[in-house]
Amino acid sequence: MSDELKKALNEIHYDKPTKVQEIAIPPFLAGESVIVQAKTGSGKTASYLIPIIERGEQTIILAPTRELAEQVLYEGKRIAKYKGTTFGLVIGGVGYEKQEKEANNDVIIGTPGRILDLWGKGILDLSRFSIAIVDEVDRMFDMGFIDDVKMILSHTSAKNFGFYSATVPKEVEDLAFEFAPKAKMLKVDEYKPVEIEHKFLLVRGWREKVEKTQEEIKGKAIVFVNTKAKVDDLARELSDEFDITVLHGDLPQSARNRNLTKFRKNEASVLISTDLAARGIDVIDVDEVINFDAPRDIETYIHRVGRTGRMGRKGFAITFYTRREEQLIKRIKGVIKTVEYD
Repeated sequence: MSDELKKALNEIHYDKPTKVQEIAIPPFLAGESVIVQAKTGSGKTASYLIPIIERGEQTIILAPTRELAEQVLYEGKRIAKYKGTTFGLVIGGVGYEKQEKEANNDVIIGTPGRILDLWGKGILDLSRFSIAIVDEVDRMFDMGFIDDVKMILSHTSAKNFGFYSATVPKEVEDLAFEFAPKAKMLKVDEYKPVEIEHKFLLVRGWREKVEKTQEEIKGKAIVFVNTKAKVDDLARELSDEFDITVLHGDLPQSARNRNLTKFRKNEASVLISTDLAARGIDVIDVDEVINFDAPRDIETYIHRVGRTGRMGRKGFAITFYTRREEQLIKRIKGVIKTVEYD
């Protein structure tokens, strides 16, 4: 690796590669296409950003959610600090004038719908990309984006592909081999099974939930609530005792980025959020997840608690529930021993 890249990695304390970085960086750096099975929190984002930045080629990175796209952008800018690689973010909810400027950068990170939108309007030229990355491929299938992904990949000039997924069922393999028949399959199991301790507390209402939350926060925590209004209400309740930051959909993008950075840098120890933050937010050192409001379904529970217990750490998840939520909690208890968290 170049001195510029080594300097940036040293500054952000990337001293030793994770398992996925060890096995995925060399072949991708050498120009091979790869299919990488690795959990969120395993270091997979850097495992494709490092070779992309080192090679200095025009690259498109597809992410299923704007939150993941924003996280990849944040990580990419840190790693490329001394290389001069420029990054553009292409996501929904941002005006076309700003997106047009973003579309002219070396590396474009975005969600499939908005990328296709800008391509259709002639703002983004897909043919200039020689490298294409699809992150969280299994989620692309789950969210119904796969036809958009295929359309985008087929209009690039990419000869080098990277497919990254927590699971690699047959449809993920088929997609990868359709575009990269000689892709190398790489599987990383170093963080399985994720070790999360689950605790469920029956409560009567808001006041008891607040008191229990104050008792249960013992480190860096994400607290999930079900509405935007509750985010602000709970922040007021807890702000005397804890350094609080918040995330919800009504915040402008700049404020969301700023608040997440505070949490990531430990300037705030507690992040109160709606489910907006449950996917794509890559903060590896979360000690506990508190479900102040019980999730609406099992899948949401799995996504929420998957924010703790990462990179081999033990995680802790606490869920408050009322009598009317007892059946859901029974179902959750029935599946948590067999699930793989993402």
